[in-house]
Amino acid sequence: MPLHTTRAEVEKLLGPPTKLLSEYSVSYRTENESLIITYARGLPCGIGHKYSEWRVPRDTVESIFITPNRGAPLSKLKVDESKYKKSTGGHRPEDIYYVNEQEGESLRVFMGEVMDISYSAAAGDEHLRCSVPTGSANKCEGFAAADFDTYEKISPENEKIRLDNFGIALTSQIGNTGYIIAYAGTRAHVGEALKRAQSARSYLAGVRKIPMSQLKAIDGGYRDKATVQLLIGSPGSCAPTAMPTVDPRDVQIIKSGRRKLHRSS
Repeated sequence: MPLHTTRAEVEKLLGPPTKLLSEYSVSYRTENESLIITYARGLPCGIGHKYSEWRVPRDTVESIFITPNRGAPLSKLKVDESKYKKSTGGHRPEDIYYVNEQEGESLRVFMGEVMDISYSAAAGDEHLRCSVPTGSANKCEGFAAADFDTYEKISPENEKIRLDNFGIALTSQIGNTGYIIAYAGTRAHVGEALKRAQSARSYLAGVRKIPMSQLKAIDGGYRDKATVQLLIGSPGSCAPTAMPTVDPRDVQIIKSGRRKLHRSS
């Protein structure tokens, strides 16, 4: 059952696959049919450009595609056609598709014979789908916040200089909003990114006297190297979106630590 059955359960039932198509795709060949099963990679939603479509663990079945070795009469499957949407077209005008969205089942029939059957997520599993922000879904239609500066690990003194320059630019126009997006690296303390962003925010509020309401501290997730991104949003501009590039499971979490930017005049 897609999104609920694991690779281990499949192999307990069917044994080792006939062929390994890729790390996450296998095929089985039986006396009566061929199957192609795809498994989830288990990546979190929205990591870089290789995000998952479903919030399920690695090696969970995502889809099953079945091709009978010899055409199986549709009549033998006892399909309740009232539960399927019926359409024609595809590669051949004679192909008839039966789709049951509630069960995630689709059949392709040619001249009364079932050519293939596919199983994917059922309607009741929609809550497991990743919600990935897209341009069409973004309600903000203003300009994007402008990049001001980006830096990796630097000394506290140099970071103060970068933040001072950011503060000066931020206060050059009334109504600006400063965004501080911090990313932890592949070796990180628990909560390191947010702590670093909040530390920078506190420094700007304490030393540059910028109201906290104009400063947004954002935990951006993880990148190959710990990074801080500074952006300035003018009045009416859209808030920036964090762009992590590393799967949190690939991060080595080390003992909690805290790095502060001490205030100075």
